[in-house]
Amino acid sequence: MKFDVITIGGITEDIMFHAKDLKIIRNPNKIGSDELFAFPAGEKILSDEKVLYTMGGGGANAAVGLSKLGLKAALVGAIGTDPSALKIRSELKKKNVNLSLVQAISHYWTGLSFVITAGRRSDHVIFTHRAANEQLRLSYPKLRRLKGRWHYLTSLSGPFWQENLDVVFKVAKKKRIKVAWNPGSAQLKKGARFLKPYLKETEVLILNREEAMELVKSAGSPRSRSSPRWRAGAAGGAAGKKTSNIEKLLTILESLGPRIVSISDGPRGAYVYDGLRPIFEKALPFPAVNTTGAGDAFGSSLIGGLIIYQGDLKRALKLAMIRSNYVVRKIGAQVGLLTLKEAEEAMEIRGQGTGSSN
Repeated sequence: MKFDVITIGGITEDIMFHAKDLKIIRNPNKIGSDELFAFPAGEKILSDEKVLYTMGGGGANAAVGLSKLGLKAALVGAIGTDPSALKIRSELKKKNVNLSLVQAISHYWTGLSFVITAGRRSDHVIFTHRAANEQLRLSYPKLRRLKGRWHYLTSLSGPFWQENLDVVFKVAKKKRIKVAWNPGSAQLKKGARFLKPYLKETEVLILNREEAMELVKSAGSPRSRSSPRWRAGAAGGAAGKKTSNIEKLLTILESLGPRIVSISDGPRGAYVYDGLRPIFEKALPFPAVNTTGAGDAFGSSLIGGLIIYQGDLKRALKLAMIRSNYVVRKIGAQVGLLTLKEAEEAMEIRGQGTGSSN
């Protein structure tokens, strides 16, 4: 079987816990998030809603998101040999995700994320134990045998992540597979100089605004190969005060090598850039219930849209925005995922009419 997309990344059990009495305070420091969760020391904090046990992880979320669009998806990742692993395998099979390269790591627990939401409910903090995910070790021969049109690469962790990164890109280059890449914190911390050889082989780079700023700041002062306005010396270098400007972020990131750059900007919307002109799509004007999984829904839908709409970047962005906006209306990273038919109906209602050309 040839898969439309092979996703590589994390697989976790997510525990969703909501506590309305938690305080959200302003961060007095200039670094990091603008807001902080405040926990009363020594107190028991009760959930005011039913605690949910769901499946998550970047690799699993992307695979399920693509499968729900009607695409053939395979997942490459690692789980433990505990009861959670059995439950996750069963759920993924029900969602038509191929698991032939999911590794069961003996003597390790399946990855766990404890997600606490509070206040306006879109605010959350995640406590993560990577567990078996950190023991993922890819085999070049095995990955090469898995036939696919795209690799969708998410966050990698553990002692083998650089080795795994090499394997993914070597297989992609050998077999002419397109790579969509949503790098994780371990990859971004290595900086642009380390990542550039891989970025040059990347078809679509997927980041949120904060991730884009981090990568750009590590890049020094590159010049976009396609933006005369930037080459002429727009204010601020790559590490200057203006690095939060989305268009500048797009042009700098594009200069590092990827053919297409995508930057999501939370409730404001998202941008894509292919070296010619940036395309922007507004977010839907609905309040978020929980933002867990929104980035995975956006990224996987963008790639799914490029496949379904045969490279039409604008239509793919619309699909990504619609599906990610519906995910944040539900508790859980995969609960609100729309089918292609449901997403296109929502696009019609919004006045974005588009039919599938697949």
